[in-house]
Order: sequence, then structure tokens, then C-alpha cells
Amino acid sequence: MKALLRTGLVGLAGVMTVGTLTGMPAEAATCANNTACNTTVTFDVTVGALEITVPNSTVDLTNDAAPGGYSSGQLGAVTVNDARGSATPTWTASVTSTAFTTGGGDDPGETISNASVSYCSGTASATNGNGTFTAGQTGCAAPPPATGQALSASRTAYSHSGGTGSNSATWNPLITIATALSNVAGQYTGTITHTVT
Repeated sequence: MKALLRTGLVGLAGVMTVGTLTGMPAEAATCANNTACNTTVTFDVTVGALEITVPNSTVDLTNDAAPGGYSSGQLGAVTVNDARGSATPTWTASVTSTAFTTGGGDDPGETISNASVSYCSGTASATNGNGTFTAGQTGCAAPPPATGQALSASRTAYSHSGGTGSNSATWNPLITIATALSNVAGQYTGTITHTVT
């Protein structure tokens, strides 16, 4: 019994030794005197995502409006971050809007259609990376008149083309809402939505 136990332990030690030897890294090449001895080195450039960030709390436009006037103000920083590390990092940020309503929105005087909501991206406050950054709208100014484009349809807020690798852009769009003489008094609420593709 003792002989069997001793043999088993010796065999186990042999297995452990072999396992240790096979886990050792391979040695580098050995080169003669005055001969270049090379080691290949690799690393990865990691891939990120294409993302858009917008103000996530309720924005109260700076300037209120009387019926038949204009409400306007900056929406806040909108940022596209393209960390895809692409050879062709092209993207387009688009913007849409709902109608704005007060009360129940059932009476015609309680609704302002998205055709009366104008968006003006203006020049980016910050850009990083190479390629071309293009504003969807320029010449932004307080009303009257409204500047930019009506959000009765999806509009390009900002875009990027050309270059390589990663990039980002930040802008602060001007929102202008034209009210009708028939609009009733109240706090109007709507949703402006950005997407990036």
C-alpha cells in the first residue's frame, strides 16, 4: 500500500512539473553578435460607439411670447461623439419636433403645430477630430423673423464627413416658436428629438 501511494505521488509530481513547463512563455530568438534581433509588437485600437447627448431636463425658453409673437431661446448643448475609429466616419444628426400644447390641447387655440417651431443649429461651439463639420442652419438670430428651418419635417442639425478615426461636435441650437393670435394663454409643452446615424 505504501509503495502504491509513493508511486502515485511521484506520478503526480511529474504531471505538475510538465504542466509548469508547458505554461512558460517561449523564449525570444537568439542572435549572433552584431546581428539585429527582432521582436514583433502588436496592440489594438479599440472601437467605441456613435452617440448623441442632449439636455435631459425640461428647457424653459428664455423669451416668452404674446399671441401673434415669438418665443425663443437656446436649447442647450447637443453633442455628437463618434468613437468608432472608422476609416469613413460620416454621420448626420437629425432633429424633429412635436406640436406644442397647453391645457388638454383639445381646443384649436391650445395647440401650436411643429410647422411654427424653427430650429437653427448655428456654428459648433467645439469640434474635435479631422474631416468636415457642417451646420444644418446658419445665420441664427433672435426673432423677428424666425431663423433656421421649420420642424414640420425632419431636418439636418449637424453633419460630419471625410477624415478618419474619431471625432465630436457640440452646438447650442436656437429654438423659435411662432404663436398665432388665436393661441390662448398658458404654458405650452412639446418635445424636440435628436437622432444620429
